[in-house]
Amino acid sequence: MGDGVADNLILRWWRQRDEYQWRIDFLRSRGLLSVLRHVIAGIGVTMGVLSLFNVYAPPGVDAPLIRAGWAFVALGSLGWAARWALLPWPSVRESTVLVAFVDVIMTISALLFGDANLAMSGIPILLCAGGYVVFFHGPRLHLAHIAWCTVSVVGIAVWLAVSAPEYGLQVAVSRAVIALLVTVCILPALQFGFWLLQGSSKQSLTDPLTELTNRRGLAVSIKRLDESAPLQSDLCALLIDVDGFKAVNDTLGHAVGDEVLIRTARRIRQSVRSEAVVVRWGGEEFLVVDRISAGQAGAVAERIRTSVSAPAQPAVTVSIGLATSTRYGSDLDEVITAADTAMYEAKARGGDRVVIAADVW
Repeated sequence: MGDGVADNLILRWWRQRDEYQWRIDFLRSRGLLSVLRHVIAGIGVTMGVLSLFNVYAPPGVDAPLIRAGWAFVALGSLGWAARWALLPWPSVRESTVLVAFVDVIMTISALLFGDANLAMSGIPILLCAGGYVVFFHGPRLHLAHIAWCTVSVVGIAVWLAVSAPEYGLQVAVSRAVIALLVTVCILPALQFGFWLLQGSSKQSLTDPLTELTNRRGLAVSIKRLDESAPLQSDLCALLIDVDGFKAVNDTLGHAVGDEVLIRTARRIRQSVRSEAVVVRWGGEEFLVVDRISAGQAGAVAERIRTSVSAPAQPAVTVSIGLATSTRYGSDLDEVITAADTAMYEAKARGGDRVVIAADVW
């Protein structure tokens, strides 16, 4: 039983969706993303400066090709650092390319020493890239990184064994095994553990039934929305309540009621922008927050109402209250309170309608 659970967890880990954006949002919500970006840039600058020094005073073999190699590593490292320091956090695709690039640069820098012993000493720098992959990317990119590390370590180990026949084989095997243990065993284990912790963190911010954000996750989602929206955009809130939901539960049962909530959540999500925040506010209530104009918000509210009331079994309708603030730096709680009042007015007027808050400030 225990082995089956473990096998299932490992399979789920391997098949996981790329949660790159969630991890970025997690760090951004805690004010750490900019700090980490500059730390990564600092590592690139350090490697670039050291490589520039090696152009003029190579630590191993001194030859024009070696100096050219160090120049390539220096320029590549400094360019990589400039990208991290001056541009926004990379997309998942760009991040993958940056990982591949730094793997190549780091391996070349180890080989440029021209000595197998020194190369084997320098190859653990690949763990820097491995640590980044552990945190931000899934197991598939990690497998590619592990494959690169394995080829690099084994290649240098063979070089060491051949270049020093009297002792090279023993040293090569022992040092290669240590390097591979860290790369192939420890880092994947850390990634798996992080994935488990991430799952627990996401669950605490997500409604398990509808898979929408819950109240606890609202602040994190709003911060992401604010950062992606134009500075002077309006703040809109829609409070949505499923009409007659208690009767559905009482007559058809809670299982059917859950299906109605799941269907309603899906239809709301499909009716709004991908950037909009959709929250299960509690029970049969949902909240949508977005930064769009009041006119757009009215059209979105009507689209939600129409979508939810589309034919289905059992058929349901919703009452929607809409409030919009045009004031920069508006308090979200005030806007939600106004939307809530408008929603109760919609229910009092028979439901299946949108009521816009009287005061749009």
